[in-house]
Amino acid sequence: MTSLMAIPRKKSEVICFYDLQYRWSKRSTTRGVEIRIELNETPDGQQIVAQCPRVFRPDMVEDIIAFGRENGWKPEEKGTEITVRLTKRGLTLIT
Repeated sequence: MTSLMAIPRKKSEVICFYDLQYRWSKRSTTRGVEIRIELNETPDGQQIVAQCPRVFRPDMVEDIIAFGRENGWKPEEKGTEITVRLTKRGLTLIT
């Protein structure tokens, strides 16, 4: 199990999705944008990492959260991060 660091409060945002608060941050990579999401109340829980194209809109965070929840992401529990990729065809699970 990988030990993950919580997403820093600076340079991150909070979104409320189905009555739960999630903290997310983005960073540029050579291939696009990487989005990290965790539960705001459980910063030591499982994170989801989304590899996104350079054109990223904040409303895509809700899609990533919903997809992650449907595919086994449990941010209230400790665990290794889940990685997904966002393409023109939608989200796909990588790990």
